[in-house]
Amino acid sequence: MSIGRTREAATRFRRAVVLAALLLAGPAHAGGVVVAHAWIGILPGDFPASAYCVVANDSGRPQGLTAVHAPVFRAAMLHRSVTRDGLEKTVPVARVVIPAGWRFRFAPGGYHIMLMPPHTPLRPDTRTRLTFRFRDGSRTSASFLVKGAGTLSGD
Repeated sequence: MSIGRTREAATRFRRAVVLAALLLAGPAHAGGVVVAHAWIGILPGDFPASAYCVVANDSGRPQGLTAVHAPVFRAAMLHRSVTRDGLEKTVPVARVVIPAGWRFRFAPGGYHIMLMPPHTPLRPDTRTRLTFRFRDGSRTSASFLVKGAGTLSGD
């Protein structure tokens, strides 16, 4: 076996292991796109929340995430945290392209799903569903665990 084939086989194996781990974590998936490790950090009162997760694309083609629908929130938008002139702020993102065979992480301090205040207050340790919409028209929904203020990870 040549070095190129060995590397290709190792890459396929790593992708399969990552996908298996995501599937065992209780993900939602459709069309080869898997959403796992999904959680929402909420603040007390009428403040926006942020959703975080890992989106794995095993569809065989790039997937463009264009929108997220969150019925219990007033609005959901793709955002990214950036630092400009020493100040951290969030900026809207039109879409996130996830190459075939890759996974994309929405995490604190980076890309996230900004959720405008909920229609009714949410409690920690409850769950709510978010639906991801992709450029090709496909959709997938995932259950997100609600976590209280000060949470920096979904663990």
